[in-house]
Amino acid sequence: MKLKITITGPKVHDVGYRPWLTEKAVDLALRGFEVYNDAEGDLQSVVALVDSDKRRATQFFEFAKAELPPLARIDDIRSEPYDEEIQPLWQSATLGTFVQINKAVPILQEMREDLREVKTNTNLIPEIAENTRLIPEIAENTRLIPEIAENTRPIPEIAEKQDVIIDEIRGLHREMTFDAGWRARIESDIQAIKAKIGIR
Repeated sequence: MKLKITITGPKVHDVGYRPWLTEKAVDLALRGFEVYNDAEGDLQSVVALVDSDKRRATQFFEFAKAELPPLARIDDIRSEPYDEEIQPLWQSATLGTFVQINKAVPILQEMREDLREVKTNTNLIPEIAENTRLIPEIAENTRLIPEIAENTRPIPEIAEKQDVIIDEIRGLHREMTFDAGWRARIESDIQAIKAKIGIR
């Protein structure tokens, strides 16, 4: 028995429909099988050509009606007799494998580049670990911030009194300088008196 099964809908291409149907054809050990993407007007379609005994051909059609790939969106599935030649299943499966491999190559190359980036990023983990080792110390230091703030609260008052303090220091300096001058003069006078009296 030969059937042409047509699946139509807004999204039946690039969702894995052909490998999905090919896998079922292999499971059922169909004699002949072909599957390809097509279109009917604005709708996408997938066409499966089946050559097998009536029981397995019917099972395949029932599977196609009941199951679909997760991302597929279909509107209609129909079956009609088909009288042209259909290639052997092994040949179709082999060709399908090559098609899937060709689709996979660019994806695998992109994944390889992504993995290189991941490896580069994971090489930074020891450096990150070293930097994060300081976090408990930083946390301890930040715990001291309120105490530091409390101790620095008098600083503005001290700054305001700075001029008064400087004036007081200058006054003390003058007094000390004056006292030192007087002391030197007194000592000089005492020495002069001792010299006149003859006391050493």
